[in-house]
Amino acid sequence: MPIHITQISTRKFICGLFWQSLSRPRDLLREAAELGGKIDSDLLVLRNEHGNAQAGYAHTRDGARRGMYSLAAAISNRIAADGGYYDEGRQPANNWLAAFRLPDDMWAYFAVRDSNFLPNGDFAGSREEVIDRLLGDYALGGWNIVIGDAELEALGFHHFSKCSIETLLEDEKKGRIRTRRWWALRQVRPRLSPLHLIVIAGILILLTAAGALSWNTYKQKKEQEERDRALEAARRKMLGKAVPGQMPHPWPAAPLPQAMAKACVDKLTWIAPGGWTLDEFVCSAQKVSYKWSRGSSTAGYLLAKLPQAALEINGDKAGYAESLALPAGGDEKLLDAEQALRPLQSRFQLLGMPLKIALVPPPKPMPGIAEKDVPLPDWQTYSLKASTSGMPPLEVAAILEKPGIRIQKISYRASTWTFEGVMYVK
Repeated sequence: MPIHITQISTRKFICGLFWQSLSRPRDLLREAAELGGKIDSDLLVLRNEHGNAQAGYAHTRDGARRGMYSLAAAISNRIAADGGYYDEGRQPANNWLAAFRLPDDMWAYFAVRDSNFLPNGDFAGSREEVIDRLLGDYALGGWNIVIGDAELEALGFHHFSKCSIETLLEDEKKGRIRTRRWWALRQVRPRLSPLHLIVIAGILILLTAAGALSWNTYKQKKEQEERDRALEAARRKMLGKAVPGQMPHPWPAAPLPQAMAKACVDKLTWIAPGGWTLDEFVCSAQKVSYKWSRGSSTAGYLLAKLPQAALEINGDKAGYAESLALPAGGDEKLLDAEQALRPLQSRFQLLGMPLKIALVPPPKPMPGIAEKDVPLPDWQTYSLKASTSGMPPLEVAAILEKPGIRIQKISYRASTWTFEGVMYVK
């Protein structure tokens, strides 16, 4: 989700951080910094509530700045300190939902399960967007409390506490908003000393020289390949043989990874219609489809929320599909196989995400057509498959936004996003 910056009283707060759980309690800052480097973030905030540690990440290129306060960290800190009133008493609240109107008329939404922010459980949007997400998450059940502005009380949430954002952040004794230093964004990496900068400059000079040498070698290789192709074409012409034709490129008509991921995420709206549990969401360039299980809900609840849903004969499973239209990606120039594959593999390995790559053989000629009459492709095709349960799909798509990469299917199952597609290379 994009970040949103708002001012409450005299302080600037930020919503929309990317939260990740941490596992080394004695070395949280180092672990958070290492993870920040892997996901290309330069700002972070650390929180540790009820023995569960998380880091929230942002980047200055998106408008975030060092010293801005994380609204999610502030809200979770106050709720951890105050607890919630439920089951006839005030108790610690490890599972809660919160929605507040901000001074700029946007709405902030937060979702915490087992003391950890859920994926996309920290964002700001319109009132309609926030309430839709609130109702969808609430239908999953298991929440200790729901906190929010008084106007949400009419929605009938169990254990609802009405409270404005200003009231929740206000210091009861001083009557004004009191911030904590650890709520503020800090740099993922400390600023480097002059000596470090000199060392880095020396390394960069060496790398530049090595890169120039590699580029010259690569350029000479490509020039030789071009000469070989020209000689082969001339030889065929002299022998009276036609130069093989070129197969049409398959990638121009397919959407680019980021465009497809955004369209798919925008279409993931029916997470728990009528209290049904989402089993699978599948998105292609042509359509999206859902599959749900009834759980403890009923067919009537589902159809009241989504009349177009198709129930199976036993009434315990249901599905729904709708068409999707996406713009063509275009016919960009392809990269060499090594240039395309190795950086991508390295990036996914740094993130600890599995990436399966396999060479796809060219299609065989149709029956009755001689192999020599089939135009030869001037590219190679590799299949790609990646899965992630922690990184938002739009960030995965940003990594895959490279020349020749096209995503054919994005699926969501059991909190895991799976990307399947192809990479075309020279």
